[in-house]
Amino acid sequence: MSRLAVTLRLHRLEDVFSAPDVDPFSTWYRAYSHGPAIDYVEACVADHPEKEHVDIVVELPRESSCEEDEARLSAALVRYCDARLVGVERESKRNNSRGWLMLAFTVFVVAFFVFLAHRLQDSSWEALTIAAEGLSIAAWVLLWHPLEALVFNRWDFRLDRRVLRTIRDKATVRVDPLDLTADD
Repeated sequence: MSRLAVTLRLHRLEDVFSAPDVDPFSTWYRAYSHGPAIDYVEACVADHPEKEHVDIVVELPRESSCEEDEARLSAALVRYCDARLVGVERESKRNNSRGWLMLAFTVFVVAFFVFLAHRLQDSSWEALTIAAEGLSIAAWVLLWHPLEALVFNRWDFRLDRRVLRTIRDKATVRVDPLDLTADD
């Protein structure tokens, strides 16, 4: 089984789900410091679709029980992923219904544009011939958005679901204590 390890050095456990207050001048500033660390975890999992398991290590200042934090974080990750999966499913359904509606409208417009372009194509006037080419191109461009919604966006939603399910179902969480020095 291929594994992905993601290590997060945070001031508080809550920074997994909320943006930390870390100054870029601080030695604590990392790639995930500008937003919730879970966004970074999701991006790492999405960047490695071949990985079947993710090990999330959160390094925290030594102040609380690591075992208690691990249990809290594991439960919070499940709740977070479940909530996000509901949101992704809702967005996917809305995207599909809008895509079908756009496609139904677009088919008629494309048919009209192609018919009109075909009629203008045989004109002896150069301007009408150019307009016919423009109408033909516009007809096919109009199809892009519904096809994007119905074909290509499905992949994005599918990948979002896979990432969230991997984190929810196949992640192990470990909280490691940090012994801080005067420089930290």
